[in-house]
Amino acid sequence: MANSSKSTRQKLYCREETVGADRISDLPDCLLIHILSLLRTKQAIQTSRLSSRWKLLWTYVPKLNLDIDSFPKFECDKDGSIINFECYVSQVLAKHKAKYLRNFRLKYRLSHQKRLDRWISTFTTSALNLQELDLQIINCPTPIPTDCCWKLPHSIFYCNKLVVLEIGGDIVLDPSSSSSFQLNTLKILRLKSITFANRDSFVTLLSFCPVLEDLTLIIYDYKEFKFKICVPTLKRLSVSYLNNKLKIDTPSLEYFDFERRHGYGSICPTRFQNLVCLVFKYNGHNLSVLEALLLRAPNLRVVLVYKIAKGRTQKLYWTEPPNDPNSLLSHLTTFYFRGYKGLKHEVDFVKFILKEARVLKAMRIEVHHHSKLKKSVFEELSIFPRRSSTCLLSVK
Repeated sequence: MANSSKSTRQKLYCREETVGADRISDLPDCLLIHILSLLRTKQAIQTSRLSSRWKLLWTYVPKLNLDIDSFPKFECDKDGSIINFECYVSQVLAKHKAKYLRNFRLKYRLSHQKRLDRWISTFTTSALNLQELDLQIINCPTPIPTDCCWKLPHSIFYCNKLVVLEIGGDIVLDPSSSSSFQLNTLKILRLKSITFANRDSFVTLLSFCPVLEDLTLIIYDYKEFKFKICVPTLKRLSVSYLNNKLKIDTPSLEYFDFERRHGYGSICPTRFQNLVCLVFKYNGHNLSVLEALLLRAPNLRVVLVYKIAKGRTQKLYWTEPPNDPNSLLSHLTTFYFRGYKGLKHEVDFVKFILKEARVLKAMRIEVHHHSKLKKSVFEELSIFPRRSSTCLLSVK
C-alpha cells in the first residue's frame, strides 16, 4: 500500500515538473527569432532578461520597430543608468546583428537632425535586403516651413529591394531627377502630410517606381502645386488633399479612395476602365468631381459616399450626367451614403442612382444625427422608381 502511494506521488511530481518546464526555450533559434519579430523591438529586448539563452536573440531579429510614443521620457537600463529615446535607438542600432534587416519602422519627434541622419546612415548601409521602411517624423508647427523639416536622405532610395515605403510628418521630399537610383521592386508607397521641395519632386519619385501598385497621398502642403499621378501599373489609390490641382492617369486602377478636405481644388481624371470600388469623401464642394468619376468608371460595382462637411453647407445642386445606357452604373451592385441630410442635391443624387443602376442589390443610407428623419427619409426614397427590381433599400 505504501509503495503504491509512493509511486503515485512520484508520477504527480513528474507531471508537475513537465508542466513547469521551459519548452519555449528548447525551440530552435530560427523559431524564437520569428516569435520575437511579432513583438515591438522594446518588448523583444525585454525577453533578454529571461535567461542567457535569450540574451542576444533579439539582436538577430530582421525587424526593428522604434516608436517614441511607446517609450517613457526617461528609462533606466539594466545597470540603473537613465537613458532617453535617442540613446536607446543608438544602442539598439549598435547592438543589432541580423545579417539582413527586412523591416524598419521609426517614429521620432525631431530634436536632433544630425543624430537622425546618423541613424538612417547606419541602417541603410547594412540594409541591402530591406523590404519595408516606415519613417514618421513629427515636431514642427503647421503650416510647415520647409527649413524646419528634415530632408529625406537619398540613401533611402538606394534600398533597391524595398516593397513598402511609408514616410510621414515633417519630412521634405526632394529626389534628384539626375540620380541613378531606381525603386524597381516598390509596390506600396504612402506619403502622408510631407512637404514637397518643388513642383517636380512628386513626379520624379513616381518615375523611379516602375511596378507601383498601391499609392496613398495625403497632401497638407499649402503650396498650390499641381500633382500628376501617371502610373500605368497602379491598382489602389487613396488621395486626401486641400487646394491642389490633381491629374490622374491610372488605367489599371481598381480601388479609389478620394477626399478633398476643403477648398476648391480640381481633378482631371482619365477613364478608369478597371475601377470597381470608389470611396468618396463628400465635403460640400466636390459633387462635380463625383460626377466626373461616375462618367469615367463604367465598371464600378461598389460606391461608398461619406459626408465630412462641417459648419455651413453651401447651396449645391446635382447635375444628372448625360444618358449613356451602355456604360453608366451598369455594374453597380452596392451603394452606401453616410451623413445624409436629405438636402435637395443629395436627394437628386440618390434618386439618380436608383433610376440608373440596373443591377443594384443594396442601397444603405445613414442619416446624419437626425433619428427623427429616418422614417421620413425611407418613405421619400421608397417612392422613387428603381431600375433594379432586386434592390434592397435600408435607412439607418
